[in-house]
Amino acid sequence: MRMEEKLQYKKAKTWQIALATMTGAGQMVFYMLMTSATYIGNANFGILVAVTGVIITASRILDGVTDPLIAYFLERFDSKRFGKVRFSIMVGWALMALATTLMCNLGPALHLTGIVGIIYFIVCYAIYIIGYTFVSIAGAINANILTNDPKQRPTLAVWNTTYSYLTPMIMSMVSMAVILPKFDNIQGTPYFGTLNIVVIVISLVFYILACIGIAPYDVPESFESIGSVEQEDAKPSLQDMKALIKENKELQRYIVSASSDKLAQTIGSAAVVSTMLYGIMLGSMAMATILSAVSMLPSILFAVIGAKIAGKRGSRHVMIQWTWACIVINLLYAVFLLFAPTSQVGGLMNGEVTGMAIALAAVFMGLNFANSSVKMVVSVATNSLRMDIVDYELDRSGRYLPATVSATYSFIDKVISAFGATIATAFIGIIGYTTTTPQQGDPLTTGVKLITILLMIGFPIIGWVCTLCAMDNSELTREKMVEVQKSIAEKKAAIIESGEAK
Repeated sequence: MRMEEKLQYKKAKTWQIALATMTGAGQMVFYMLMTSATYIGNANFGILVAVTGVIITASRILDGVTDPLIAYFLERFDSKRFGKVRFSIMVGWALMALATTLMCNLGPALHLTGIVGIIYFIVCYAIYIIGYTFVSIAGAINANILTNDPKQRPTLAVWNTTYSYLTPMIMSMVSMAVILPKFDNIQGTPYFGTLNIVVIVISLVFYILACIGIAPYDVPESFESIGSVEQEDAKPSLQDMKALIKENKELQRYIVSASSDKLAQTIGSAAVVSTMLYGIMLGSMAMATILSAVSMLPSILFAVIGAKIAGKRGSRHVMIQWTWACIVINLLYAVFLLFAPTSQVGGLMNGEVTGMAIALAAVFMGLNFANSSVKMVVSVATNSLRMDIVDYELDRSGRYLPATVSATYSFIDKVISAFGATIATAFIGIIGYTTTTPQQGDPLTTGVKLITILLMIGFPIIGWVCTLCAMDNSELTREKMVEVQKSIAEKKAAIIESGEAK
């Protein structure tokens, strides 16, 4: 009998996973509101759009700092009555709801303008970030305590992906098709006040459902370490958290891999890059919207496929194999964009239908869908691997630190990805966009074509090469994780026996 068959994995029911991962849906509801933060600042407090943009950009610093601080608090927090995860979810919701209510409902009634309005807005936004961080870390902890079954873990990413696509789509329909027309299609104070109430109610429903799903697993036993009996009740210290970062080579490899990918993808998905691809190279920004909507189903389908493969072959294996697929497809994508008369693709949107245009559009859409699909598989495996690292650390050091693993990656990820838009802006400056930004209809020059391909494809390929280098030395194969789970089970059994002996 194989070692894996002897192990009794902890598994969650499908409905529990579906509910527990709704933390992501709740976050997306608030996120959809806060994408209009510049409008909220201007409409409610008279803050210039440029100033609001600076505030939001600077808030990334606070966003990064709050991750390790809240993780440290949650690692040490223990509540048999309210649970660690449920407590974090509801505290996060309360803080976000407070912040958006102060911004959208109470703030405008105070008629705050000038420097007072700016300070008020900054305080509200800071409260929102703290609340968002609480829920983010709770969502990361969810994944680890729900299941340690290697076949089931990747399915969590499928649910997260589904919610990340469906929630914005539904909220956009509610806000733009139902609420906005009631206010003459003006995004002003009355509109944001009403939208905020809807956001608070819908997000609360999502978070309550998430709490129901995670409740059976949100118990002190799920967070036990496996050190000595004396250490069992000891709370994780700052020293433990430092040791995690310094000594866990697998976490270091994961950070290199995931962060390099994230930076590259942030650069490639910048708004200016999308404008240069669709608006200038293809000549139709409408295609971006259409392809984004159409690609939703293939992306979810490949998330399911990725979860199935990761469950059978292991997350590390999937990351390596499908990262190679990403590189190959993007090299083909680059060749197509470099040599094909891409403007004929956009011409279809203007009624310029020819056989060549249809053929080029078919190739472009095929490469576009293939690109988003293989990247989705890598994303699923990446999320699953982070759960493996938490268990690897539990076996390695005896400490269970899911919040710290998540916060460590999140902190570095946010700091690095913050440079994405800056790098993209710097490169388009090379081709003359220093005082203006690319617009649909701008002339398609060789410089525009080369910089678009470099930003959209070149940087991601560099990120994938970093992933391959990092994962090549990783020990976290499927076989290794079976050994880790067996070791954890044996150590927990030994602790129970030792405690009973005393």
